[in-house]
Amino acid sequence: MDAATAAIDQGKQDLPAGDGANLSLKDRIARDLGQRILAGTYAQHVVLPTEAELCVIYGASRTALRDALLTLSAKGLIEARKRAGTRVRASSEWNRLDAQVLEWMRDIEPDLDFVRGLIEARLVIEPAAAQLAARMATSGDLAVIEAAYEAMRIAPEDDLAACLDADVRFHTAILRASRNPVFANLGNMLAAALSFSFRLTTSATANYQQTLSAHGDVLEAIRMRRVDDAHDQMKALIGIASNDLLAVARKGRHQQPVPTASADPI
Repeated sequence: MDAATAAIDQGKQDLPAGDGANLSLKDRIARDLGQRILAGTYAQHVVLPTEAELCVIYGASRTALRDALLTLSAKGLIEARKRAGTRVRASSEWNRLDAQVLEWMRDIEPDLDFVRGLIEARLVIEPAAAQLAARMATSGDLAVIEAAYEAMRIAPEDDLAACLDADVRFHTAILRASRNPVFANLGNMLAAALSFSFRLTTSATANYQQTLSAHGDVLEAIRMRRVDDAHDQMKALIGIASNDLLAVARKGRHQQPVPTASADPI
């Protein structure tokens, strides 16, 4: 038995149920294999066990297994080649911003390189979007941003779902208010990334009011059409909040987060 087969065979009795109890067998297989790939149990370029072996391991029909493999292939995690088997693709080809992939990543040890990359991408995109929003936002756009901020302000600090929903709406509303179609279309992707980031920290920090104030500063800069200030305030907001996420990623999500200045997702 090769290393890949041994690794999955070792865990076959632990096919996740729990919060995935309502998932189909196909989806549970995709999640289990996906998480093993993302966690490095199956290294890049490693050939997975054969379909016949995987069917035995998971107690699945070929149809269910092939559907699961198609899901993983569509997300860039694997590729099948005739006579060469199904191979794990290079990590640079993984679609880690796929909402389902981000959900799988939430339940394994954080990838510090990915977390850093996510922060770096937001530091490029969101300040520019805020700058454009300060110039281009309509009164309707401003109302949506303000409503999201107000929802953040009144949400109980221990209600993570409410905090997350309002925070995501705030950031995506600014992307749309930029009136840049590319930024606007990044909203769904960013929403999934924000959700991943926020849930990774597991709880709001003690200094929620400080990060809330930083959101208010971004809103005010956009509302008052202070273009350069909107850019700088958004950059400062992401910079503050990134400390919490990086601290958690370094320590591992199953340990207590280090207290920092923000409860924003990143």
